[in-house]
Amino acid sequence: MKTFGVPILLIGGGGYSLRNVSRCWTYETSIALGIEIDNEIPNFDYSSYFAPDYKIHLPVSNMENNNSREYVEKVTK
Repeated sequence: MKTFGVPILLIGGGGYSLRNVSRCWTYETSIALGIEIDNEIPNFDYSSYFAPDYKIHLPVSNMENNNSREYVEKVTK
């Protein structure tokens, strides 16, 4: 969309964990603005909330996807 030179409105969805929503939107906003950011979360009043990694990008978890194909199709319709 950026290549068309039109304004972009970024809006959220749902289902994010509280710890990851700020990571996600920080990264997505940096992509939309074309700005590369450090992976390290800087020290600030609430940085302890991001312990022990203090990183934007975290390793992929081994969480199993329990969404059925039917459920996903229903939600997308």
